[in-house]
Amino acid sequence: MSLVKKILFLIILFVGFIVYSVYDFNYDTQLNNQNQVSSFTEIKDNDTGLIDKIINMFPSSTDNESKPFSLVLTKKDGMVIMDGIFSNENETKRVSEILNINRDGEYTYEENIVIDEVLLSKIATLITPFKDFFDDGAKLSIINNEVYLSGELKDANQYSLLDSILSRIDVSLVKEISIANPTLINVGKEQELSSEVIQTTNHENEIKVPLTANEIQLKINEILAVKKIAFERKSSTVTEDSKSSIVKIANILNEYKNLKVEIAGHTDSRGENALNKKISQDRANSVKEVLISLGVNADRLKAVGYGEEFPIAKDDENGLSEINRRVDFNILGE
Repeated sequence: MSLVKKILFLIILFVGFIVYSVYDFNYDTQLNNQNQVSSFTEIKDNDTGLIDKIINMFPSSTDNESKPFSLVLTKKDGMVIMDGIFSNENETKRVSEILNINRDGEYTYEENIVIDEVLLSKIATLITPFKDFFDDGAKLSIINNEVYLSGELKDANQYSLLDSILSRIDVSLVKEISIANPTLINVGKEQELSSEVIQTTNHENEIKVPLTANEIQLKINEILAVKKIAFERKSSTVTEDSKSSIVKIANILNEYKNLKVEIAGHTDSRGENALNKKISQDRANSVKEVLISLGVNADRLKAVGYGEEFPIAKDDENGLSEINRRVDFNILGE
């Protein structure tokens, strides 16, 4: 085949292929494909708008920031009243249970209020001295997780005992405390506050003034606040370290021989009530025996086991509380 014939053959073949492609093209299929692409794009656009609407229905994380709770405890008519800002009524009840507060005040409820139960458990230790030591009008407040204590102490001797309690609970606290009878004490660099017996000087003669029953009670409470009476594990035997506190108490009782004293044993709420009663009674008896060995007349001592009846702090979820497991001394009179 000559070169001219070959070129002519290729031209005819190419024209034929073009004609075949034109006649075989399906316009309906192509239009459908374009409609599908357009519809898919429209759906995607609609989905994006829908997602935006769903996202906008929920507030951003900055709108849900947690806020600290606030409360104010005020002593009034010998009782403690609680006011505060909480998230709901159940949280308010929970706080009053931890602090053992039985008088309601005014409550405000706001969203996202978070309760600091660790801080509350520490503050619970202060409730009893707050009730006992301060006159009406005293306030114990928690504002933005800062603790404030203000008021007037009934007795100068209570100041050192209160300081001892505060040092044990590890809470940073702002104090504004006055004393009902400031002539008895000078809290400053020149003279430190002391719970020792009050002494007066008349010319050259020094006169020792006997303590009242209330003052003796405060001295015993201070001894126990510095070092509580503890027992060997799973027994009623007093630890050697605790005997120093009992010796100090025995010295006071031997000085004031007319006073009668109740030795009160207490437990937390873990375990059977009957068993807790027995444990607390055994431990109160054990302390009584140590006092007798130190010269205190047995007829002046009454040992009572109260079990879990009189907690001074909220037990944890397992019924455990180191604070509630204790031995108290109550002056009964002469």
